[in-house]
Amino acid sequence: METIREQIVQEVMSRLAPLISTPVLRREQYADEDEFICVWDGEQETERTKYGSLQHTMEITIEFVKLQVTGHPAEAAGAMYAQAVTSVFMKDGQFEPTLNGLAHSMNEASFLPLTPEPGLKVTGCGLKLDLIFETQNGDPFTQ
Repeated sequence: METIREQIVQEVMSRLAPLISTPVLRREQYADEDEFICVWDGEQETERTKYGSLQHTMEITIEFVKLQVTGHPAEAAGAMYAQAVTSVFMKDGQFEPTLNGLAHSMNEASFLPLTPEPGLKVTGCGLKLDLIFETQNGDPFTQ
């Protein structure tokens, strides 16, 4: 059985998978692919609710990188940002920010465009999300 936190990360990864032809990576450094998406689950802050459950705010960072893009790199980075946001927040053509009921909410926290620098040929973006979800006190498997 997977924790609610792990189920959230896996759902984010599955929503991003159609954007690339390689598997979505989890907490891995770039390895020689022409394109990749990596999901980094970060810190989690927790507070007790008035009902005795725990409310967690978890940070997820998505890196979406390509070695070859068509057009201007800044425009390509913006388009990749739009693809990542749309993929994560939409399911079956509908706005669905709860990740199938696993989260109370999901919000964009920041965006970083990645455009080529001298000696570096990658274009892409970094997208940080804040997700809020609950679990039972002492039970990370149950909401």
